[in-house]
Amino acid sequence: MSAFLLATFYASMAVAALGVEFLFRVAGLVPSERHAQIVEASISLNYTTALNIVFLAIAGALVIRFRKTGGPEMLRMM
Repeated sequence: MSAFLLATFYASMAVAALGVEFLFRVAGLVPSERHAQIVEASISLNYTTALNIVFLAIAGALVIRFRKTGGPEMLRMM
């Protein structure tokens, strides 16, 4: 049954993708020239870095609280 669902979903995804591509070509929405600029990635310290550090600390505190309050034992009982 799972193989049937996989094949069905894959086929419907492929048909939908081809249909969207055909519609975009007919409507003239596909650009003929591409002017994409590729910016090299670099590590920088900005607000997302600060938020990552804050939420990493919160996650660490939650893990410590889980371990101290008997969380693993509770999970073993389930």
